[in-house]
Amino acid sequence: MTRVARVEPISQKRDNKLIISGWRVIDVTDPNEPQEISQHETEPQAIEAARRFEAKTAEELGSDPDDTQDYDASDEQAGKRFPG
Repeated sequence: MTRVARVEPISQKRDNKLIISGWRVIDVTDPNEPQEISQHETEPQAIEAARRFEAKTAEELGSDPDDTQDYDASDEQAGKRFPG
């Protein structure tokens, strides 16, 4: 089953300021039961972890292929797998 991950900030409000202390990856495959997968210091680390999580589950038997929603549009072959 292909899973869906979301990246969101870990934040706290202090003195009318919103402080971001890290980033978390959430499995939102079932929107009614989101589950935290991991926490990271930076947003790029969390994004990479979310991509790996989605790509790994897309390779499981019976899963839909991973989509290419966040690929590099300048690369014509981005997001495509070729046998070989």
